[in-house]
Amino acid sequence: MQYQSSAFRTWHRWLGIIVGVQMVIWAISGAYMVIIQLPFIHGEHLTQDADGDIRDASLVTRLPAVLDRYPQAIQVQLVNRLIDGEPRDLAQLHSDTGKFLVDVNTLAPVELTANDIEALAAAYYAKGEPNIKGVKYIEEAPPSELNERFLPIWQVNFDDFGRTSLYLHPQTGEMTVRRHDFWRGFDIMWMLHIMDYKDRVDITTWWLRAFIFATFAFLFTGTVLLLQTLWASRRKPA
Repeated sequence: MQYQSSAFRTWHRWLGIIVGVQMVIWAISGAYMVIIQLPFIHGEHLTQDADGDIRDASLVTRLPAVLDRYPQAIQVQLVNRLIDGEPRDLAQLHSDTGKFLVDVNTLAPVELTANDIEALAAAYYAKGEPNIKGVKYIEEAPPSELNERFLPIWQVNFDDFGRTSLYLHPQTGEMTVRRHDFWRGFDIMWMLHIMDYKDRVDITTWWLRAFIFATFAFLFTGTVLLLQTLWASRRKPA
């Protein structure tokens, strides 16, 4: 009986450490995700609208010609976007395969350069003087902070307090994703919270299931030790 009690105490002690550590991790990660507000995490304070007002409203009459030239388009809109260093009125087309810009007058597609992306990123940036550290076109193997479904994409990194990164659509120059150190911290906390250490999306991982089993084992060994203690105290002579 003494051997069994000692074994239960050993198991209970080690399970308590495992369960306790994860409980502390949950408390810290949960507090971070509650205290830091989601709009801030999403970086809404980092960017602003960079499109201007349409300067030539008569261009709307050219949209039927645009649709005739690009019948695959399911949506078209006029936008005023910074291209080649100046704002231009363009048509933005959406199709099943993506979206792209078209010159309304010539009907030719508009190709964006790295200089265009850098200028657009600077215009989107809303935290003072934009100090751009680097511009990179990513086609594969994205950083862990970016989902592969966004590829290909332009990454523009800023030298600021939060190490801001803006990700711009390669065909339209639209600001698609914002990332900064507080978002990266949130991502780590989320990973620790749901115990998905690879993709950070699965809330039914084997790690989490193993922790649930460990918790039940911790409760079981604790219950056995409690019953053994009560039984031993009752058997003591008065």
